[in-house]
Amino acid sequence: MRSIKFIVILSFLASSGFAQKGVNFLKYSNLNPAITSAKQQNKLLFVEVYAPDCHVCNSFKGTFAQPQVGTLYNTHFVSYQLDIRKPESQRILQQLKVVINATPTFLFFEPKTMKLVQAKAFGERENTILNVNSIAQKAFNPAEQSSNFATKYKSGDRGFAFLLNYAQFARLTADTATNIKMVNELVKVMPTNQYTSQSALNIIQMVMMNNNNALFEYFVSHLAQYNRIADPGLVKMIFENVFQIVLTSSQVHKLTSADLKRLKDQMAKCEIDKGSIIRRTWMAESTLLFKQKKAMAAIKVIEGLIDVLPSAPGPKEYQYLCDFVKSKTKDKAALKFAQTNWCKFGLK
Repeated sequence: MRSIKFIVILSFLASSGFAQKGVNFLKYSNLNPAITSAKQQNKLLFVEVYAPDCHVCNSFKGTFAQPQVGTLYNTHFVSYQLDIRKPESQRILQQLKVVINATPTFLFFEPKTMKLVQAKAFGERENTILNVNSIAQKAFNPAEQSSNFATKYKSGDRGFAFLLNYAQFARLTADTATNIKMVNELVKVMPTNQYTSQSALNIIQMVMMNNNNALFEYFVSHLAQYNRIADPGLVKMIFENVFQIVLTSSQVHKLTSADLKRLKDQMAKCEIDKGSIIRRTWMAESTLLFKQKKAMAAIKVIEGLIDVLPSAPGPKEYQYLCDFVKSKTKDKAALKFAQTNWCKFGLK
């Protein structure tokens, strides 16, 4: 009789609100109903940006199913999963001014304004209940929300966890200047004996937007060590991404001659061939030289570019170089050189 009663009690608990469960992700076809639900329940909106074929994302399914994770998230958030492969998801992220560079990324919004209050991109080996719950606890704690980041930093907070959170938030919101500043501070408090670790690699991959810091310099100088702790293809992708960010973001306009030399030296350490280095850096280098009133030196850089092109320039390429020089300088010698060597072979 007792065993029958016990089974009945268990059945009741399982069918009622007493049953423990994981995170309740709403199954809507788009984000709007989830936003509405969060407003109605007076909760924050949690959005996991994922990709179905992302192995790291898939590893989180088990974590989301844990009762201690479900209890925390279901209490404080309305949860939704956003498939980054869908064009609609890309449009939503663009509207929210969020730049996703890795999946999964956790985003926490105040639903009435859709202001991003916390965020974290997860890397390899970061899938733990502690990490998943930690970012959630920060999200619903007003003192740990993004609106207080600047104040905490000005008040002297230089804790590793805070700086990492601030730097990653800045990257996800495309705040390049703040990201660079916070990463520099982060590297200062990071023990050098931790540089060659999975955690350090995750920082370089998902947080760092600039090459001018001690951790990245160590990284490109010790690639063999990182290749032993991660797939060499991933290591290559990481340094390529950092170089691309530097050369395509707003920071490219602030590069000095010393910055460009450092960048090219780092590329060489990564065994990027000389021709590819020239093709990647010619525009930044020649633009800087034009600004420095060294027009013919800039012309020489462009000539160097032509020498390493995979094939001879055609009319379209010549016209591009012609227009580029005309937009950068009024130096008569440089303009005459461009007219003689490039403009007359262009499309106009």
